Amino acid sequence: MKLHQQTSYRALPAPPRRPWLAVLAGAGVCMLILNLLTPMVADDYFFACRLTVRPDGVLFPAGKLRSMADLLSSLKAVCAVHSGRLPVLGIVMISTLLPGWLFDLCNAALFLLLAAALTKLARPQSPAASAWTAAGAALLLWVGTPALGQNFLWQTGSVNYLWTMTATMWFLGPYIHPGWMPQLRRGAGWWFLLGLLSGWSMENQSAAACLLCTARLVQIHFRHRPMPRLLAAGAAGQWLGFALLMAAPGNYRRAAGYGQAGLGLALLPSRLVQYTLALWEQAWWLILLAVLLAAQLAIRQPRQLPPALWLLGGAAACHVAMTASPAYPLRSMLGTVAFLAAAVLVCANRLVRRLRWPALACGVLALALALQLPAGVAELAALRRNTDARAARIEQSRAAGETDLTVPILPAARTRFSPFWGDALSDLMQNPENERNVALAFYYGVDTICGDPGLPF
Repeated sequence: MKLHQQTSYRALPAPPRRPWLAVLAGAGVCMLILNLLTPMVADDYFFACRLTVRPDGVLFPAGKLRSMADLLSSLKAVCAVHSGRLPVLGIVMISTLLPGWLFDLCNAALFLLLAAALTKLARPQSPAASAWTAAGAALLLWVGTPALGQNFLWQTGSVNYLWTMTATMWFLGPYIHPGWMPQLRRGAGWWFLLGLLSGWSMENQSAAACLLCTARLVQIHFRHRPMPRLLAAGAAGQWLGFALLMAAPGNYRRAAGYGQAGLGLALLPSRLVQYTLALWEQAWWLILLAVLLAAQLAIRQPRQLPPALWLLGGAAACHVAMTASPAYPLRSMLGTVAFLAAAVLVCANRLVRRLRWPALACGVLALALALQLPAGVAELAALRRNTDARAARIEQSRAAGETDLTVPILPAARTRFSPFWGDALSDLMQNPENERNVALAFYYGVDTICGDPGLPF
């Protein structure tokens, strides 16, 4: 026990693989079932279209996506008026051309990779510890994510948030925990590419990763240690990706559409308070747990504290970076939640010596999820039935020669498992000229589609 307490975090061995891989396999089956229940909705149809810029500067569908030329011209339009997330939105558009089950399989795998990154960062030291750490990683992500459906199940949202956060957490591993370095001595080129993907992804997550990897390089420099090529190459890729992300003019034209002309430095303090209150309302228990465990670790084993501090710093940076945005949707909190969950697991693995306490904590999280799961699964199943029924109605009408259709609008979300939970996401409108109505019409090959909330499915 004493030897374990005196060992630095750098010297801790990698976690035993078999137990936590078995636990994550079980979580993967659950995730796959939820993904299979979730249909294409909202922006999924929008990004299944060839996109163009209207004369008024709005990104708008102009036909169904059919070729690589359509994809490239759409990404050019996205860069001009929407955002710089070109690799991310390129994957979204390509995924709409693939069978739905294939995307569901890939999406479940990406969730497992994110949970695996959190488990690997925690460095559990026994088979039992690796099992409860893996279970805790999956449960903390499931229970702690405010917009679970948008982040983990919705096709467009998953690629934008789950996939990008997975890349970022794996990229940051060697910066947060030097124990990853011996396995990656010849991986500088690969880490440059992973850094490029991490940087060219989601704005607040990318900004946090830039801050963390740069801080690690500065620390190495001032300690007069040799600079690892892998860390230097990865940081260069991260900053290059972030520069490409932020250089796109679409970022600023989109912000102007929200009424924000320029950054508006005077707004940042009040916006920080507003966004912090919103985060606290959604994740107060996770914030308290991470901070209290880190404080306990600082008192009992201060030499084990640095990785937890890096992760808490990442959570803070990810949150503060959102103040540059005129909106803070619930789905944008995933990056902060993932950093906090990783910090909790790191601290718990250094503090806990008996299995009963983490088993009890996992049991409480599993119970919280189990109480929500029946209603969530029922809502997803109903959403799948309704979208399938609507698609069948459109296909029948088109076969009968009808090209101007009126179809039901999907009901509002009741649980956070729904892709419509949260804010800034809706189904069809009553106006057939709305971008989502036009995209759905292009997808099914009809002239117009009008939504009617009073029409039954």
